[in-house]
Amino acid sequence: MPSLFYLVSDCQDARALRNPILVPCIRMAHLSVEALRRSIFFEAQVSGDPLIGGVSQSSQWGPYNAGYAWFNTSDNMIIPNPDISVLNQYQGGVYQQATSVVTNTNQQCYELNGGCSSVYGFEYKPGFVADDAYITWISDDTSAWTMKAGGMAADSRVDIGPRPIPQEPMYILMNLGMSPSFGFVDIEHLTFPATMSIDYIRVYQDPDNINYGCDPENFPTQDYIKQYLEAYTNPNFTTWENDFKQPMPKNSFLGQC
Repeated sequence: MPSLFYLVSDCQDARALRNPILVPCIRMAHLSVEALRRSIFFEAQVSGDPLIGGVSQSSQWGPYNAGYAWFNTSDNMIIPNPDISVLNQYQGGVYQQATSVVTNTNQQCYELNGGCSSVYGFEYKPGFVADDAYITWISDDTSAWTMKAGGMAADSRVDIGPRPIPQEPMYILMNLGMSPSFGFVDIEHLTFPATMSIDYIRVYQDPDNINYGCDPENFPTQDYIKQYLEAYTNPNFTTWENDFKQPMPKNSFLGQC
């Protein structure tokens, strides 16, 4: 199984770094996830007593609900088999809000166990509640859980609007990595070198709704990238303000508008 497998927005930078001349002030009450990073994850983990392999299936969001508490009602969070899938207790932190469910994996499909293959994937329909939008995660070739768009509805407690299931093109990133910020890494008992074997990666789209690239009609970004091309191509520019000398947009939460 993949140690890390996720989709992230293909065009995120152009909207996250808006030209403050064109958008002089962000009204936070209308801010949605369009302005921030979106991603859909599979992440391997080990937990329990005795230890058992699992997969965290999540999506990350911004801006955040009050206390990172999304609307995980029975209408918005569907878990077909609660015997092996449970709501992840981690809901977010300073860098992102997470909607996540942990599913026990096929314990034979690890390199040092049976070495079998296991199918992982997800299906999603972009948009809002009115679009019947959703994300479904698949673990071991079986639907593990579904999140409906209503889970990220508007939250009046923090004055934010609804955040859509990702609408712009996304790209796939897969890697074999470890991070102590995600969970304890038992280096002492791990076997190296380690291998993540991938048999195939397939992407399917509704033929009536093909959406790819970084300049689709609904999310045009090409002109913006050309205007600020040096920010994308100069490796010495690591900050928007100090290196690239560009001002940041103001926002109403700080009383700047």
